[in-house]
Amino acid sequence: MKQLGDKLVDSPICDSNACYESEFQTENGLVKTWLYMTSGYTSNTTMTLDSEGLKQTLELTADLIKDLRQDHEPPGGGKKLAWFPTAITMPEKGMIFPEPIKGENDWGWTVVKAIPIPEDEQHKYPDATNPGTNYKYRMDMKNLKRFDKLCFMDAAEELGMFAKPVVNED
Repeated sequence: MKQLGDKLVDSPICDSNACYESEFQTENGLVKTWLYMTSGYTSNTTMTLDSEGLKQTLELTADLIKDLRQDHEPPGGGKKLAWFPTAITMPEKGMIFPEPIKGENDWGWTVVKAIPIPEDEQHKYPDATNPGTNYKYRMDMKNLKRFDKLCFMDAAEELGMFAKPVVNED
């Protein structure tokens, strides 16, 4: 897969021009992806309403995310696509995911940070996808932070998604 370019475009989901669009050349052709930095909704050109990709996504996705689905044309027009709130896991930083707000018929973003697992306790956290290895970080569910559903960018910033890498200039 080769990334061809990215830019900001207008959102069909909310009144925002903070939508990150990327284009990738894959073995199956050109794919465009979108992530709306205000609402956190995402889609790509493989998510047409009659696609196998959408069918598989619906089989594997949590009910809340399926319930929050919206169908819109992509920026620039084209076939309607299914759009879902994203869930992001960065093993050494943490996670952002949509979560219902208790007592209300609403939802928001939750951020949990990753914390290091002491080396002598890592055996308690086996990585099922890589037999014989253990996780080095776990999610700190006791110290989560919540954000409004239109504050995805704030949640991403809290997680450190925009932090510039530290460069040692010695």
